[in-house]
Amino acid sequence: MKKYIAIIALIIFSAACKKDFLTEKPVTTLNQDYYKTADGLESLVKGSYQILRFKADYNQGQYLFGTCSDVEVFDWSLADRISMGTYAVDGWGPNATGTRMTPNVVTLIGSVGGGVSEGVYPEVSRVNIFLENYANLDAATQTKMAGRKGEMLFLRTYAYYLLTNVLGDAPLILHSFKGLPSNFDFPKTSIETIYKQIIGDLRQAVTLLPTTTSELGRITRPAAAHLLAKLYLHRAQAAGWANAETHLKMLYKGNVSTDLDSANYYSTMVIDQLKGNSAYGGLEPDFGSLWNNAINDYSRDSKKEIILSAQYEPTQAFDGRYGNTLVHLYNSNHTTLRACTPRTLDYGRPYATAGPSDWGIDMYEDRANDSRYYKTYLTDYIATDKTEAGGKPWDAATAYYYNNKLKPAGAANVVVSTASKIKYQQRSIVYIENSKDQPLDSLWVVSQPFIMMVRWMVGSPNNAGYFTKSGSTITGFKPGAAVDPANPVVTNTTGRKLMYRVSGDKGEAFGLDRGLAVAQWYMGPRKWLDLNRGKGTDPNGNGAIDIPLFRLAETYLIRAEVLGRQGNFTAAIADLNVIRKRAAYHAGEKRNEVLCTLEPAVITGRLSIPAAEKVAPYTVTTDAYSKIMIDGTEWQAGTAKAKMENYPPTASSDLNRFIHFIYNERARELIFEETTWEDLHNAGLLYDRVYYRDMLGAPSSSTGTTDFPFPKDDISTGSVGARGIGKGLFQKFNTFKAWPQSFLELLTDKNGKPITADVKAAYQNPGY
Repeated sequence: MKKYIAIIALIIFSAACKKDFLTEKPVTTLNQDYYKTADGLESLVKGSYQILRFKADYNQGQYLFGTCSDVEVFDWSLADRISMGTYAVDGWGPNATGTRMTPNVVTLIGSVGGGVSEGVYPEVSRVNIFLENYANLDAATQTKMAGRKGEMLFLRTYAYYLLTNVLGDAPLILHSFKGLPSNFDFPKTSIETIYKQIIGDLRQAVTLLPTTTSELGRITRPAAAHLLAKLYLHRAQAAGWANAETHLKMLYKGNVSTDLDSANYYSTMVIDQLKGNSAYGGLEPDFGSLWNNAINDYSRDSKKEIILSAQYEPTQAFDGRYGNTLVHLYNSNHTTLRACTPRTLDYGRPYATAGPSDWGIDMYEDRANDSRYYKTYLTDYIATDKTEAGGKPWDAATAYYYNNKLKPAGAANVVVSTASKIKYQQRSIVYIENSKDQPLDSLWVVSQPFIMMVRWMVGSPNNAGYFTKSGSTITGFKPGAAVDPANPVVTNTTGRKLMYRVSGDKGEAFGLDRGLAVAQWYMGPRKWLDLNRGKGTDPNGNGAIDIPLFRLAETYLIRAEVLGRQGNFTAAIADLNVIRKRAAYHAGEKRNEVLCTLEPAVITGRLSIPAAEKVAPYTVTTDAYSKIMIDGTEWQAGTAKAKMENYPPTASSDLNRFIHFIYNERARELIFEETTWEDLHNAGLLYDRVYYRDMLGAPSSSTGTTDFPFPKDDISTGSVGARGIGKGLFQKFNTFKAWPQSFLELLTDKNGKPITADVKAAYQNPGY
């Protein structure tokens, strides 16, 4: 019960961060009268910033907001992750326990999380106390602290925004409690009413907050206007669903004819203030610099594109027990490959909790010219073990192929031995995410001087092997068996076994549901790599970097959607192209060597890079924007560009496809930033996109889409592996989470009597 008393009890938990304004000064005597003073209210504001850390602290925000979309999915590496990733009852039901979904809903409602994020209702309690005491200040002090009132209105809005995203209708509490009440009668308030309240609060906050601040991390007018534009858009998205099917009707927030205009107005307010910060409409010129990762370098935290972030600091004195663990969540387990790349600060702690779906990778249709793919994903690793202990050795087959086909001119032959073929400070692991119609030759893959982890490859012709032999000694290649090493893509797969995700280490089929250990291998993101985590010494330590919550790039995407919904596609395209112009490779940049030399679509010419730019040092000479510029055919039926967007069959009009395109572009820009799930949810797109794009979560009735079917190969048998059908239990009601049963058991009527089973059932979200 102690967890839930937090819903209505006064909880003051002063949090501090690395920026001076959030550093608390000790107070010898603390009582309720202190929070009636200006100093006390200042302290209350600082302590209330903890809600901004909710998504990055420990597991709770990451599980609730960073997974279960069409692009971010649970890895099948532990039983709890499997149950959540398949939408099983023991992972999602109201009685789920342990590290599964429902206990994280408990934390969201109001129990203390692993870090300092206490959840929504403790936050609401703080804000309510502030507002009540602020109203009793003298006029001069109120004027002086008006900005702080704006911050608190924002923070309460943000808290209710998180809660309604997960649960829908919820108790709306706008007053403080003096001790425990006589009952626990907390009826749900409609999301329509909650939105009226928080939109009104944010409108007021916009007028109270300053346009800029010298204190990094403070909430400003652009932050409030950004969130306000998003709320107006969400209400407009659901305006027609008052009588829709249940999972959409639950999103209905009212029908106000001016909402799109308001969303346009407030997003434009943000853009107009910030667009002059760079030649790219205010965006950071290099997408990769947003994720800069260098020792004792925190420049990424102060990029002008970032409107608001959750604050952390390198000493970890004020980050709570676990603090920022987002730096661990999406990391693949590179340490179990024979790659001489153990757990160090160089790469992420291998939680192997969640990663991208296939669509989360395939959505970057032109990774040769859209720099976000190689700047988002950790495609390749360098060996960090000086001893090279346990590295993969050369065997007879791979040594023969390497010496005869791959060895650089003038280099010595490699020899079969127990020594590692992977060398310190040389490439150790490479992930290649190729298409099924461009598989790589398996012998070419395994004969590289590093480990390749390839999505699609093929075996030898007619499964007859690659070599001629005298006894056990290799004497040559069978006629036609060895591919040209300059073009290892096998376009004619007749007679060859097509294999989905087979390790270049020991040949294990990996990923999917093939086993807990091999499921831990996938291509994770670069975004949250943090060399300064764990005070710069502990690779298991929590993160030192700030986590962006709002970026100006998202503001452009909000306005682009609004403009398209209003029928102004020309203006929408202009906003989208602000994003694309920055996303392109620019003259003077260097492309990744893996892209230029190992990417199958580049090798075959399907993706175009100028010849001069495909040789070391791979310097870009011509800006690539013209190759990825949006022209509107992306959402026109039957076009080549539309085919690459993988629209679900329910997207049957240009407007429907445009809206889906917006969320494709959002994912390309914002994947792993824990906004995708809630954005798809509020737009009413989550069900269709998980059903058609997440093979691990979709039910067996789904086979993907026509253009991007779920993978099916020649080596998977039974129900395990790439069988071409969904492996989960996802249903429409899973677009919301369950109210925890333990919470329902605490509720009473106005007389303090426990509510009946019927009342509990009515309180619970449908499907649970």
